[in-house]
Amino acid sequence: MGESPVFGTGSMVGRRSFLRAGLLLGGAVAGSGLLSACGGPGSSSSGSGGGGGSSRSLTIGTVVVDDTMNPMQEQYTTFQFNAFDGLVRRLRGDEQATPRLAQEWTRRSDTVWRFKLRQGVTFHDGSPVTADDVVFSFTELIGKQYANATVLTGVKDVRKIDATTIEIETQAPDPLLLSKVGQVFVVPEKYWKAKGPEGFMAAPIGSGPFKIKSFSVDRGVEFTAFDAFYGGKPKTSEITLRYFTDATALASAVEAGEVDAAQNLGAETIKTLGGRDDIALHTDFSGNQNMFQLNTTRAPFDDIRVRQAAIKAIDVKALISALTYGAGVIEDGQLPISGVVGYDSSIHRPAYDLEGAKRLIQDAGAGGAEVEIFGMSIYKRLYEAIGAQLQAIGLKPKITAVEIPVWVKSFRTGTDAHVFYRGASYTGIFDADRVYQHVSSSKKPFVKDAKWDSLMTDQRTELDEAKRREKLSACARHLLDQSYILYTYGAPTVGATRKGVSGFDNGNGLMLLLDGVTKEG
Repeated sequence: MGESPVFGTGSMVGRRSFLRAGLLLGGAVAGSGLLSACGGPGSSSSGSGGGGGSSRSLTIGTVVVDDTMNPMQEQYTTFQFNAFDGLVRRLRGDEQATPRLAQEWTRRSDTVWRFKLRQGVTFHDGSPVTADDVVFSFTELIGKQYANATVLTGVKDVRKIDATTIEIETQAPDPLLLSKVGQVFVVPEKYWKAKGPEGFMAAPIGSGPFKIKSFSVDRGVEFTAFDAFYGGKPKTSEITLRYFTDATALASAVEAGEVDAAQNLGAETIKTLGGRDDIALHTDFSGNQNMFQLNTTRAPFDDIRVRQAAIKAIDVKALISALTYGAGVIEDGQLPISGVVGYDSSIHRPAYDLEGAKRLIQDAGAGGAEVEIFGMSIYKRLYEAIGAQLQAIGLKPKITAVEIPVWVKSFRTGTDAHVFYRGASYTGIFDADRVYQHVSSSKKPFVKDAKWDSLMTDQRTELDEAKRREKLSACARHLLDQSYILYTYGAPTVGATRKGVSGFDNGNGLMLLLDGVTKEG
């Protein structure tokens, strides 16, 4: 299904978080008003369209709407990764972080990392990227507690060592620091201070491969190539990221050739646009999964036999076929999916076994037990499908499908439901810790297990990568052994490209990298 909000310590739920929850079913609604003095992109004719034209420009449609061009106030957005740059970058499937503004880095102790900056890098106005700019970008972000500061909880200090070197110190050993640092984007300190945040948003300056030519929350973003980018010129000189209010309208624009590519289309598009010669569909898993949790503190799921029965009752292949047209990725007895750090290919979910599940329910004396499945209303079809499978083994499901704000409140304050759609997104940090942190962290935790808490704590401070992978595997095996999770599937992120478009990477969730996208003709 669509991406769910991710709630870390101190995080805030904004419009983008609500948007993440509703992408698949067209839940995104663009706001109103012009947010930039630069003016906004034009109509569909501002791009080259899908029917030919110059290879110097192309148009990409999306339902992922940004409220602002402030790189500190958004998380994991296309404009951040293309108009700005960070010290390092680590995306899904990357074994190691790759150099960006930092040319190299070393861990000087368990809590201190030193970064050596790349020389000769400039911002879009020609001014050099300095150590002062880097330190300012971190300290301003943390000090003002902009939305993106949530990725830096645990950072104790960011300091300049010399003109080309900075250090980051954490409060405790943090194996995810490089992934987190990759979500922080550097701004020019003097320009930011001279313009102020509002003035900066009106005419943003970064050091990424593209400059922001214009932005409108109604229409989208116009990017133009930054020819002096240290990594080389982008393959396309001008790219328009055009906003759409829902996935249906976006799919129609793809079909009509009004856009060259599209991001975050609904799963229904797999059926309606699939099999065409002029359109290629991309159904990548980009870090978004369902994550249903069983409440082990209440009957009937306080009995492990009932939990085991529920897991055996889920015909996940049938769910994937019916709800994602075959594009979902099975949660194979563990929450991490291939490409996420912590995935273990030797772990597998119990086989679908309807008769075995019925016997477990009978042995536990749980026949006819009422179980409430609670979650956002936009996924009601999924709850109903799971409810039907649980009913088939003798349980009595009750579906409680609520609006997003009600679900958010329950996520934060806890719920007494028997099965909770917790949802999970690895967007930005493709590591199993991202979902494991929610297993017992609620104000009304579904799991009270000292061994689980110990396993979680142990992996969170392990800096040796090989040892940490072993500890993450131990976490996965414990969850499976105790049957704490009702495993379903990871959702596909559906994208599309028209014939002739190449270099479109749909595997990074809400964010697109634009510098490699090009079109023939």
